[in-house]
Amino acid sequence: MMIRPAVPDDLVAINAVHQACDRREWDQPIGDDGDDRLVAVAVVDDVIVAAAKTHLQAEPKGGAPAGHYLGGVSVHPGYRRRGIGFALTRARIEWVWARSDTVYYFTDDDNAASMRLHAGFGFHEVARLPTILGARANGESLVLFRAIRPAQFLA
Repeated sequence: MMIRPAVPDDLVAINAVHQACDRREWDQPIGDDGDDRLVAVAVVDDVIVAAAKTHLQAEPKGGAPAGHYLGGVSVHPGYRRRGIGFALTRARIEWVWARSDTVYYFTDDDNAASMRLHAGFGFHEVARLPTILGARANGESLVLFRAIRPAQFLA
């Protein structure tokens, strides 16, 4: 498995992964977003099997602070339970920590698997809100988490 930044020609393959996961396809262009966003893909045997992204929230909004956020991870169902989601999460966190000492993510309050995964990277709960940055909770609330860059990642 290889994790790499996505390129514009990857969008069709990324959307095939989203379709296999019953997720909404991406309509945003993929390209050089500088320090604002990373779209990363996992490649196995020259096939894109997963994708994940980050985004920069420039201003605080509705209880969510400004900063870099991890977006969702989509792993093709045929490639789950192989550490791909972990590898994509790690790559995105390291990308953010090269730009900021803080990274955020949020998930539904009943997504225990996501919470366990992110706890291993040092994420701690910051808030519970019904909506965060336009996303609505499937359950009672969304949980906002923050991780601070550890000393070994300091530039």
